[in-house]
Amino acid sequence: MPSEECNDAWLETFRAAVQHPERTERQRALKSFGQDFTSDAIIAEECPRIFDDTYLHILRCYGDRFESVRTLAVAAMDALLGKLPPNDYYLGCIVPVLAKRIGQAETIEDSEEVRLQLLEQLETLVAKYSDPDGSRSGDPLLKVLDSVIDTLIKSLRDPFPAAQKKSCEIVIALAEATPSLHYRAEALVAPAKSILTHRHSANRIAAVEALGVLSLHILSNGDCVSEIIMAVSPLLMDDVPFVRRAIGRVGCLMLQKLRDRYSFFHRILPLVLNCLCDETVEVREDIEVGWKQAGELYYRENETELSKAALIETVPKGYPVERYRRPTLACRAIVQRSLRVVNLVLHEMEEWKENIRLHATKLLKQIVLHAERSFSTLFLEVNPVLAKACMDAEKSIVSEALSVCELMGILLDYDTWSQHMLATFKNYPTIGQLRCMRTLFASCVQDEAKCKDVRKFATLLLDPDVCHNHRDAVYQRELLEFCSILASSGQKQEALTARLEEITVSESNDSTAGEQQTLERTLYTVALKVVAFCYGLEDRASVRDLGMTVLGLLDSNVDRLHQHHLASVLCKIEHLESENSDASTSILLLCGIVAVCGFQDSYFTILNETLQKAVAHAAPEGKVKLFSAISVAMLSWNVHNAQSEEDQIAMLRAFTDAVIAPHLVWSAGRSAESVRAMATACFASMAQGVDPNVYMSLLPTYLNVLSGLIDDNCIATRAYSLKALVRLQALNFESLKLIAFPIMSRLDDPSGEVRELAAVCLGRLQLDVDLSEDGQQNTVERWQDILRQILSVMFLHLEHPETKLRCAIFDSLKRLHTDNRELIERLASDVPSGCSYKKDLETITSRTKNT
Repeated sequence: MPSEECNDAWLETFRAAVQHPERTERQRALKSFGQDFTSDAIIAEECPRIFDDTYLHILRCYGDRFESVRTLAVAAMDALLGKLPPNDYYLGCIVPVLAKRIGQAETIEDSEEVRLQLLEQLETLVAKYSDPDGSRSGDPLLKVLDSVIDTLIKSLRDPFPAAQKKSCEIVIALAEATPSLHYRAEALVAPAKSILTHRHSANRIAAVEALGVLSLHILSNGDCVSEIIMAVSPLLMDDVPFVRRAIGRVGCLMLQKLRDRYSFFHRILPLVLNCLCDETVEVREDIEVGWKQAGELYYRENETELSKAALIETVPKGYPVERYRRPTLACRAIVQRSLRVVNLVLHEMEEWKENIRLHATKLLKQIVLHAERSFSTLFLEVNPVLAKACMDAEKSIVSEALSVCELMGILLDYDTWSQHMLATFKNYPTIGQLRCMRTLFASCVQDEAKCKDVRKFATLLLDPDVCHNHRDAVYQRELLEFCSILASSGQKQEALTARLEEITVSESNDSTAGEQQTLERTLYTVALKVVAFCYGLEDRASVRDLGMTVLGLLDSNVDRLHQHHLASVLCKIEHLESENSDASTSILLLCGIVAVCGFQDSYFTILNETLQKAVAHAAPEGKVKLFSAISVAMLSWNVHNAQSEEDQIAMLRAFTDAVIAPHLVWSAGRSAESVRAMATACFASMAQGVDPNVYMSLLPTYLNVLSGLIDDNCIATRAYSLKALVRLQALNFESLKLIAFPIMSRLDDPSGEVRELAAVCLGRLQLDVDLSEDGQQNTVERWQDILRQILSVMFLHLEHPETKLRCAIFDSLKRLHTDNRELIERLASDVPSGCSYKKDLETITSRTKNT
């Protein structure tokens, strides 16, 4: 514009154009106006005069009914403002209009884009008239502060996400631009808090940053600061790492700049400490820098006190430097003076939401890591909540809780927690307390102190409420792991077998009896009971294996452990005089012990007496359970017993007469039938597990009973009685006659298994006779007569359609042919040539002749 006259004409044209009724004219004028300022066609000295001549017309276009005109009007004012000097006069002209358009209770500007454009203009004004300390222009923003705040109150609740985000950015800019924000800072808190739940993470981050800045400008209302902290805290569990990082940054900012920050440390710390254990590396590293800066500031402010502590401090013994980086002295001092935060953490650890409990437990770990020995005073109130977390349904929470216990075991003095844990677990033997106690003991680095109390901890585990908890496999596993730790600790001082004097086995029920035992016996008792309760449960195989490993730690020869200590365990099994069912703890324990330990000479007498007592008083289902365990133990008789045959016979005869034989006699009822079947199963196991010579010396005494059981109504009883005879050796004539025909009759049994067993047993019938004695030839002839009848029936059953039965009969005929060649060949020759089994018989005889 070369001259002032031309400039006036241009302004006059512009004023006329922006008031033209045609939209296109107004648009053209506003667009041309903005372009002239953008292209530097107007010099800066002319701008104030141009503003005075045009601002009313441009601002009037802010309310134009066409959005395009309003957009161009805002752009034109932006261009004009860019050339104006920072005079607060212009603020008074523009800000009220902005407040009218976007700061009213009702929405005046209905275009989202224009609202955003107006907010950007407000941000430009705030930046242009920034005077942080009021020294340059006397804080020009103070005059329009109310209008700006009212505008932000409205725009922070704007439904347009971009407008919300921009409003938060203006709040931050305003805090930096004026020292007067504290007059109205509280008014912005509630609108900013409403954005924290926005679906866009960028908006949540902006809101967190804005609230952090606002907290620094709230000078007198501590409750409002607390509200801000409580409002942003849930975002520590946000799915977006950048949101969590923003929370941590705000926490670090408050620790360094918040007015009266010392009194808020206990509320601010969760914002920072939670980020120090964040799952994202970037978040942890970023917040760790801010946390150290806060610590450095605290150190400078308290240098006199902390410098003395720095001279004498040492790294705690056993500090897990491979997993944790020890916080600086100042950072630890901040936490140690703010342990009130633990009350808040404990409250959240009992929340019903899993993620809250998890983050609270992680926070507690950070507090323990920073507080170190100062945490000792809080152990009593933390322990119940921590024990509850140790048995949480969520595995991640349990893992974090155990990490807390581990740190406490390392960092706290042994005397701080040991006596309390002993007393607490005695009253509340839950799996949570067990895990807590086990981890504390295992991680404790004060070996000398804890080794003195190993026996006290082991004695706790003897309590029936603890070692008899057979319904929970997880509890059993924890119990065994603690036993393993105690065994290792005991071995650090001296061999377990020499740790304390041995005691005489007694049946004393004194409550102190457990404390009088050796450590080895105590741990053996606990481990054996757990293993015993796992008997017969396939899903407890891993627990049973762990129990056997623990026993192996006590002595590599487990049988030797049984010899030394099992009698003591048997004497202390209670309530065997009651009518126990198969679900009774006493029956389950005794059955497991019998099946696991088997029979050994060293404790045979006590085991015999115990089983007699249990079988005599147990309910039928309990007796079935006991006989089942006895039958399992009999299978390993030869493994555990290497005595002379005479001694083994005496042991077995006494046991069989007292425990098994009375229940072989027939009595009416389904329950009696089941008991009889399992008692017979004990004989079947003897046939497999006991030395053949020992067994055959014992068997004839009971053949009379077994012969009757072969014809029992119960299929299982018939099968077990025949299994007891499958390893028969030579018998005298009377014994053979007693069982031969009952066995033969089972070839027609309804059960295929019984038929096969009967066929096998027939092949084991062998006469024990000395032909050199007088009258023995007559005995042989009598046996031949009986055998002839048996062979005829066996021949007939060779036509049976069942392949397994025919094979069993064929094998038995080959066995019988060895001692009865002439009889079998004569009977085979009498068989008509058309019979289907003729060739089988010829095969037997021809093989023998060839041999």
